[in-house]
Amino acid sequence: MKTRTYSSIRVSLEMGMIAFFILAAISLLVVYVTSPSIYAQSLSLTSSPADRYPVPVTLFLVGILVLIALLILGIVRHWRWVFWLMLIAFAGSALHIPITLLQMTGVLPSADPLWYGLFRTGVTVVELALAVWMIHIYRHEGVWAKGRKRNER
Repeated sequence: MKTRTYSSIRVSLEMGMIAFFILAAISLLVVYVTSPSIYAQSLSLTSSPADRYPVPVTLFLVGILVLIALLILGIVRHWRWVFWLMLIAFAGSALHIPITLLQMTGVLPSADPLWYGLFRTGVTVVELALAVWMIHIYRHEGVWAKGRKRNER
């Protein structure tokens, strides 16, 4: 059986994370173009029908895209805090699945369309898969698969 080196595992983890964030940015833009009211509702904004793309929503989207760019930079530079932040965020996204199920059954109210809730649930499944992958890599290879530091006693 062929074993993978640290660098090949690290590169595949990095590429998977970067691909996830690029797809997230693209999906944010697609939702913004097709239905910006979802963001306006999330931000509790009241907008006129003539104002299809409110300025606060656009600024919020730009802020999220800047955060995504910062996370991609952190992935490329192997910032430890980015690894842990993403692991906690991705693992914590598991809470979204039961919330969506309760919204679909009518137990909890939801202002979002059904397609958006299902889309977010699909993203949550991908995030959970990345979290499991990150935990596995951390346990075997260390943070960002850079190898475990040995105690020098």
